[in-house]
Amino acid sequence: MRRLRGHVAEVAAPLTNRQFRVFFAAQVISSAGGAVAPITLAFAILHLGGRGTGIAVVLGAEFSVYIALLPVAGVIADRMPGKPLLIASQVVLAFFQLAEATLILSGVATVWSLAAVSGGGAAGAALFTPVGRRLLAQLLPGAALARANALTQATKHGIAALGPMAGGVLIVTIGAGWGILWDCLTYTAAAVLFTRLPTVRTTGEQNPGRPAGVRLAELSDGIHAITSRTWLWTTTLADCVTGGAFAAAMLIGPLYAREHLHGALSWGTITGTLAAATSIGSILAARWPSRRPGILMSLGTASTAAGFAAMSADLPLPITVAGTLLAGLAFGPAQVARVTALQQHIPVNQLGRVAAYQELATVLPTPIVYAAAGTAADTLGPRTVLAVCAALIAGPALLPLTIPSVRHLTTRTTPGGRATARPRSPEAREHR
Repeated sequence: MRRLRGHVAEVAAPLTNRQFRVFFAAQVISSAGGAVAPITLAFAILHLGGRGTGIAVVLGAEFSVYIALLPVAGVIADRMPGKPLLIASQVVLAFFQLAEATLILSGVATVWSLAAVSGGGAAGAALFTPVGRRLLAQLLPGAALARANALTQATKHGIAALGPMAGGVLIVTIGAGWGILWDCLTYTAAAVLFTRLPTVRTTGEQNPGRPAGVRLAELSDGIHAITSRTWLWTTTLADCVTGGAFAAAMLIGPLYAREHLHGALSWGTITGTLAAATSIGSILAARWPSRRPGILMSLGTASTAAGFAAMSADLPLPITVAGTLLAGLAFGPAQVARVTALQQHIPVNQLGRVAAYQELATVLPTPIVYAAAGTAADTLGPRTVLAVCAALIAGPALLPLTIPSVRHLTTRTTPGGRATARPRSPEAREHR
């Protein structure tokens, strides 16, 4: 029992830092709103008679704005202190959720009006990701950063698993419009909590004499920060392919479950297992932080092909669930390693842009693969599409391991400061 308490204390060690406690609590509350919002909005659209096309229009507008604003959000994140930006992101999200709820509850909502306000809310979401990752790297020393990311990722995946269920309860009990208003309240509460963070300034942030607006040079500087590091651009490119393949497989999964398993119950078991296992894997990463993030990123991402490969081979449900369980346990630490490596290896005055571009690379293929996967499943069958997706996850995820700077990527911490890279090969000593 004493040993168990020691392990728990080690995992929860970042929570002894007051600044991280505030950041963590605010992010949990914000994530709770974000996890519930999609299902409440979808049912609100269906209530209007929008059907599948209406959902596609609204979510398409939201997703398009998110993609378009990510690079700009990265520049803003590197220019200004994180605290006011985090508050602003939550205020924007709360405002547009309030607008959505008002439209729905007043009975004047249309698909196009909901698409407009959802697109506005996407601006807050685009700002939140790069700012949050940059600020966390400024709040904690390198030794605590990996565990802090592990706790954050574990909570994020846990909330993602419970979010649709919570949203369903809200829809049944108080209705979709009031459920969206609840989302507004969670974002407002997160904004209030973020006001308790310190204002951290670093070199390169906005000063009174600096020109306003986003300049092309600032955008290209973020791209150069990625392309000048072989380990980073290869893993980012791999994430682009694997992220698209994973999104396609998740789209086709329900179709496969309906035709070959037991329908929604089976698919719910598979997705629930993946989310829960990823959360557990993230917690394990807090207990045993990785010293070789490049290897862990590749192997952990490749493991997510296991469940889809099992489905493509038409294996029994217990085997598919077991493969998904192992995939989640490996993918959780990989996600933690990916975020932590970025925070530790990229200069803080470029971190916002690099985080934004990395997020952009992951989500950019989604609209294309959604359109292609559905047509391919109708033509070739879901098992064939799942087999292709599994191959496009495993192959590109493992390919960066052929690069020395990925295999040898490691970190060491400096006393009282951020971690710094420790190159272990000539390839790893490239421009930093």
